[in-house]
Amino acid sequence: MQNVFNDSTNEIPDTNAKSINYESVVKNLLEVVWSIDMSVEPYEIIYLNDPLTRTPGEIYDKAASTIEEWQSTIHPDDQERILDEVVNVLNVGSGNYAYRALRGKDNYRYVRDRVKVFYKDGKPVRLDGITTDIDDIRRSRRDLELSQQRLKSIVEALPDPVFISTQNTGKAIFANEMLFEVYGMNPDEFLGKKVIQFYQNFEGRKSYLETLVKNGSVQNHELMLQNNKGGSYWVSASTMPLEFQNEPCYITILQDITVRKSLERELKQSNDRYQLAVEGTNDVIWEYDFKKSKSYLSPQFWEAMGLKPEKNPLDKNLLAKFIHEEDRLEFLQFIHNKFETKNEELEMETRMVGKDGLILWIFIKAKILYSEGKGLPKRIVGSLSNITSLKQAQSKLRESEAKYKLISENSSDCICLQTPDGTFIFVSPASKDIIGYDATELEALRLREFIEKDGLIQVSQAMLNVINQKTKMASVTFKAKHKNGHYVWLESRGGLITDSEGDPLYLLTSTRDVTERFIAAQKLKESQERYKLITENSHDIVTLMNPDGVYDFVSPSVKDILGYETYEMIGQNSMSFIHPEDLPEVANRMKATINEKLKDEKITFRFRDKENNWRWLEAQGGVILNDSGDIIFIRSNKRDITEKVLTEQKLHEKEEQYKLVSENSGDVIALQDFEGRISFISPSLKFLLGYEQDALLDTFYSDLIHPEEQPFVQSVINQVIENKSKNVKVTYRIQAQDEEWVWVESSYSSIEDSNGNFLYLQSSTRDISERIKALEKERQLGKLKSSFISMASHEFRTPLTTIQSSNELINMYLDADPNPNTKLKKHVGRIRTELERMNSLLKDVFTLGRLDVGKTVIKKDITSLTGIIKQVVLENSVQHKSRNVLVKIEGEERQVELDSQLIGHSLSNLINNALKYSENRPDPEVIVTYKKVGVRVEIKDFGIGIPEKDQKGLFESFSRATNVGDIEGTGLGLIIVKQFVEIHGGTVSFESELGKGTSFFIDLPDV
Repeated sequence: MQNVFNDSTNEIPDTNAKSINYESVVKNLLEVVWSIDMSVEPYEIIYLNDPLTRTPGEIYDKAASTIEEWQSTIHPDDQERILDEVVNVLNVGSGNYAYRALRGKDNYRYVRDRVKVFYKDGKPVRLDGITTDIDDIRRSRRDLELSQQRLKSIVEALPDPVFISTQNTGKAIFANEMLFEVYGMNPDEFLGKKVIQFYQNFEGRKSYLETLVKNGSVQNHELMLQNNKGGSYWVSASTMPLEFQNEPCYITILQDITVRKSLERELKQSNDRYQLAVEGTNDVIWEYDFKKSKSYLSPQFWEAMGLKPEKNPLDKNLLAKFIHEEDRLEFLQFIHNKFETKNEELEMETRMVGKDGLILWIFIKAKILYSEGKGLPKRIVGSLSNITSLKQAQSKLRESEAKYKLISENSSDCICLQTPDGTFIFVSPASKDIIGYDATELEALRLREFIEKDGLIQVSQAMLNVINQKTKMASVTFKAKHKNGHYVWLESRGGLITDSEGDPLYLLTSTRDVTERFIAAQKLKESQERYKLITENSHDIVTLMNPDGVYDFVSPSVKDILGYETYEMIGQNSMSFIHPEDLPEVANRMKATINEKLKDEKITFRFRDKENNWRWLEAQGGVILNDSGDIIFIRSNKRDITEKVLTEQKLHEKEEQYKLVSENSGDVIALQDFEGRISFISPSLKFLLGYEQDALLDTFYSDLIHPEEQPFVQSVINQVIENKSKNVKVTYRIQAQDEEWVWVESSYSSIEDSNGNFLYLQSSTRDISERIKALEKERQLGKLKSSFISMASHEFRTPLTTIQSSNELINMYLDADPNPNTKLKKHVGRIRTELERMNSLLKDVFTLGRLDVGKTVIKKDITSLTGIIKQVVLENSVQHKSRNVLVKIEGEERQVELDSQLIGHSLSNLINNALKYSENRPDPEVIVTYKKVGVRVEIKDFGIGIPEKDQKGLFESFSRATNVGDIEGTGLGLIIVKQFVEIHGGTVSFESELGKGTSFFIDLPDV
């Protein structure tokens, strides 16, 4: 005990000064205190306080009682490291280590062991330790670190000034560098001072404080901030409460809006100017301020003219420098006349010269503003419209009209001329091929007669927009009925022909059959939807990269496999995720794929996931070409094969270990193929059978098996291969080199590849000749024991029956005597009680004896476990009339397959014990839990409990607890219960606390 406290606290109080009850101290500790005696095997763990109640917030069912059980509770990822730690502790004498341990079902928690070794003659003889649950501490520390990291990252990443002030004093205690940089202050000029003194505007400051007091936070509050040098800045302040350095604080983000405020003032002053510009604009906005000599031409002008944009491009001659030299004088005279007459409206058509002599016809429209008093031009604002197409159209109109008839009559499209009300004026001959009607027939038809209703609405609306001149051209695709009765998809493009006044004269349309294109588009859309569905639901990561390796598309499955969101990878170069050792090969393979335009390549490499771990991926894909044969994308399907690679590595390690074990094992380890031919056999063959190792290679193993056992052994081997079984044991005779038959036991296992296909049959064979001899002796002893039990049962039962009959007769005589001898009657009652006890003992001994010699036969049938329990409770209520047993059912009740008599006997024994050992206490409970796999029955009493020192041997013959007093019992009931349950493949366990009660658990498999 003192050894444990030395290691855990490093402080031992003066035991001479004051006596300390170490047992009381240990029970009050939150840590689990334990010790292991290493001088006796197996190494058992002795707990000095209850380990089951020292996991915060949880109580689990069972604590490890041996080193092996403790190892099984360690998380698989920690086991190898912890075993190394334990070995190190045994070498150095003390140490501590943390790991994840199983606490309850599927619940791992972090714990820390502090261990010290006690040596004797230089050898470790005892291991003392304290186990502390540190899971909550680790979680809290991790949450705190994450919170601090997030706050630091947010503050450092913000482009705006940020500071933190206390809620109590209002003084600044933290600010980022951006605040000092933007506002020209040193940290000592700002930190430690009340923030409110830097807010200049009184009303804004007051409103800010009122909002903060009322709501606890402030969002986007505009304030005037002043630094200590007198500089003023407009800011938008957002303040939120924050816990910082264990003190309630506020965090404030300041967004500089000084420029915006200035622009708002200028914007208000320029409203009139912008309103005029909006009213006069068409395509290009232009303006000139005569007073400031400032000018502006919108980007559309430079784009249309093909010129490089200029700052302040105009002078007092306005647009003259851009106007064609033949039109320039006319323009200057025109605007001079406007100024002379104070005319505010300016409209004219002229030519402008752009880059490389490009000539554009421009329609100029503007409004001139004059100053008051002298009436001089103050500002001119207008728009420029490109009418080059219109001018070209006018110049080519006759040529177009001449060619129109030729084109329309020879075009594969159907060219039609219609009045605004839809009447056909002209139809080209191609209508016969497209819709089946010739020109004469079509001119006599109305649109509604061959266009579907939905299509007619669509066509009418599109063409109506053209007629109303809402749009110059319209294109519409619709479904129409061919003269032959089938439907076709048509595409019509229409434009308006107007008169000189701009009023509509005709609607000119060009219609073509796009049925094949429409069907192809539908198929393409379906294909795209299928591709999208496949990529979004595929377990593989589907990616598209441009030829430079930059991701253009990543399927959503990347989240499940690598942890990335799709947007985190799109736009990133794929090479930045590849392991440095794999990068050269991947780069070379991608280069070869691009150069050779390969479409189906496969490569394996390591890829960094979001947690910066390396995952093994297998990528398969190639280039995607356009119609010209140029590479547009590199397609790649990536599959996570990390587990496969690790498995293969482990398999290689296992093979090496297998070779080492097999060559040094005392058992004969062999590998056989599907036909039973030996492909490997260990050197220990020499010691077992006398053969050299190479003598049996490529021979049939079955040739060595005794003819009487050969069919049976072969059937077992066939079942092992068929069911892919492991560790199936079989006993048989095998012939040694000296032709003697040797009894052996072989353990057979089927070995498969990663796809589950059979590879080898592995066998491990050992000599059991001595065991066979011992078993023969045991069978003879069993027969003798069986004979003795039968004889003893008969020999004991006969005199007991005689004594019981005689005792009953004496009792009858006493009942008939009007003045019976009370002392004699008392002794008769004692005899009856002892006879019943002897009969019970004899029954238990006989039952136990039959179990030992294997004569108890299990007779299973489908029955109700709940019904058996209720019947047993009813039977026990006869003996305990004043008591009740509460039966609870949990889970979905179902029929089970078991031996009703054996299970009923077991339950009766446990329920009777629960009633016997809980007199004058709350009634016992029976809780039946139907699990997904198996059934659990708990018999719980609130009685005297079982002392801890008696619990270890509770299931041994004639074992009874030391606190039972004169309560009747034989000490054989529990061992019979244990063996009856184990016959069913189940287990019996218990939990007990002295003075508070006991719970027995029967766990039956999924029967």
